[in-house]
Amino acid sequence: MLRILTTILLLATTVAFSQRGAYDFNKAEKETRKLIFSAPDKGLALIKQTLKQPNLHDSILGKTYNLYGMYFGVTGRPDSLIRYMDKSLGYLKNYPELRVKTLMNLSIGYRNKSELSKALDIINQALVIYQKNKDNVGIATAYGEMASNYSYMQNYKLAVDYLLKSISILKAEKNTDKLPAVQQKLANTYMAMGNHEFAIDLNRESAAAFKKAGDTNNYYHTLINLGESLGRTGKYAEAEKVLTEALNGLNTYGDKELTGITQSHLGVLKGLQGNDKQALEWYAKAMGNLYASKSGWAAGIAGEYIALLNTNKEYERALEVTEQIKTLKLNEKGNTENQLKFTEAAAATYNALGMTNDAVKAYQHTLSLMDTLNKIKKIGAIEEIQAKYQTDIQREKNARLEANNKILTHDINAAETRMWIYIGAGVLIILFVLLLLRGYLLKNRLQTEELKSIEAERSVIEQQHVHEQELIAAQKDIIGEKQRELTSTALRMANYQDSIRTLIERCDNNEITQVNDAKRELQNLVKQQDYWKQFETRFNTLHPEFGTTLIRRFDKLTKNDIEFCSLLKLNLSNKEIASLLQISHESVITKKYRIKKKMEIGSDEEFENLIMDI
Repeated sequence: MLRILTTILLLATTVAFSQRGAYDFNKAEKETRKLIFSAPDKGLALIKQTLKQPNLHDSILGKTYNLYGMYFGVTGRPDSLIRYMDKSLGYLKNYPELRVKTLMNLSIGYRNKSELSKALDIINQALVIYQKNKDNVGIATAYGEMASNYSYMQNYKLAVDYLLKSISILKAEKNTDKLPAVQQKLANTYMAMGNHEFAIDLNRESAAAFKKAGDTNNYYHTLINLGESLGRTGKYAEAEKVLTEALNGLNTYGDKELTGITQSHLGVLKGLQGNDKQALEWYAKAMGNLYASKSGWAAGIAGEYIALLNTNKEYERALEVTEQIKTLKLNEKGNTENQLKFTEAAAATYNALGMTNDAVKAYQHTLSLMDTLNKIKKIGAIEEIQAKYQTDIQREKNARLEANNKILTHDINAAETRMWIYIGAGVLIILFVLLLLRGYLLKNRLQTEELKSIEAERSVIEQQHVHEQELIAAQKDIIGEKQRELTSTALRMANYQDSIRTLIERCDNNEITQVNDAKRELQNLVKQQDYWKQFETRFNTLHPEFGTTLIRRFDKLTKNDIEFCSLLKLNLSNKEIASLLQISHESVITKKYRIKKKMEIGSDEEFENLIMDI
């Protein structure tokens, strides 16, 4: 009853304004909503014109401030979006059907600020209203926004589940207007899981639908994601064309965050093509926009930028980016994967510049983030949900086949009815229908067998994938075990050397004065295995090409030089090598210097990189 009275009051107010000729709000609202997504500044002018009208009803003020907030959302200013949405809610306390739309927009603002828990709470408030009003399209919209939050939180299973629910509801309601937006969200989720081929198909469909509807804002959003997937699958020329179109279109909106993200995708694209110079230029432009918008994506994109700077040995520049992100506290925003990208790249920069303490802290944080990420990512679950949407499509095909069968059954019943009317012709009709039915049954049986065959093939492929994963894990374990055995051998060599040194010290201290005692001790040591030989054998097993590669490239090196380089390959310190070879720390440094001289290498960094890369 209250809802009916509210609607009557709202209509009466609108009619009153129209009759006075003062201002047609309904017309202005439709025009404003359209302009916000195509020409935002023109939409803002209409919003301001509406707010200048005298004696506006609370419902009109609430809807207008909602549009004001949407304008800031489209132009990439989430703080202003939230402020105006809160203002809208203040006027819409008694209008739940209007209030729910503002709540949905408010949740987007908090999501863009990476305040995901708060965004989910607000969506749940909206969902309660939609369910109370039995608004199925609204429920589907809420599910879609929930999925966006869960995808950002890397809970892809929940994201896909909610998106499939949303798609199912919209199809049942025959609502094609909102379907492209949900398909776009599904494409984004599959992109996040690395399924770029399927994401490309979904994004192409969504982009075409948005363009046809004149929704340029969502159209450019979709182009960004399409361009990224095209680049990841090696379609570089098409990816650059799509991203350039998106970048040019975004200039209309002034959305610095989206502009920065698009520029970073162009940077990734140039990097994939081996053009690091242009890639760094695009990243620099991107970071300027991401700093300005304080984007939640800034940390992840900065991580990619810093890693590329490190690869090009531009460590000072990489440090500037790192400190800027930390100063703006953008490293604390975004999901775990983005934070991991940044922290890992920053650690490499600190390490390259000799900032040991900072590097250690960054590596420790990296390990913590990796543990968190491993808990989130469940490979089996991801593979299952990647196949879920394809299964849903097949289910839809089966539903259409079932509908065809129902139509056929209806035709048979009609034929049987006519049989009683036309007895003579009825027999012939029945025979014809039975033959036709038999053909359909055989066809259905063949289709069923074909589906079983496809399912069996999919099962075999999944088993092969699991086997490959297990084989890779086993190989990693074997390599790790050999590395541990090699280090163990090296340590036993050190122990062997220490035993000899101890024997000498005991002789010097007159603890052993008889030649026979000394001889007995030496015989015990002789009985022990040749640890250096064991070390050499195991080292060559783990790094078979190391020695031959060094000799081929640097023919001046001796066998002792190769053995010394083998210890460096194990990343042992000068002190540890001195202990193993029973020489002084200074002798190790001298030995390293002579080897570098033979190899005609000047810096320690170049020498160490060469040893580790072989």
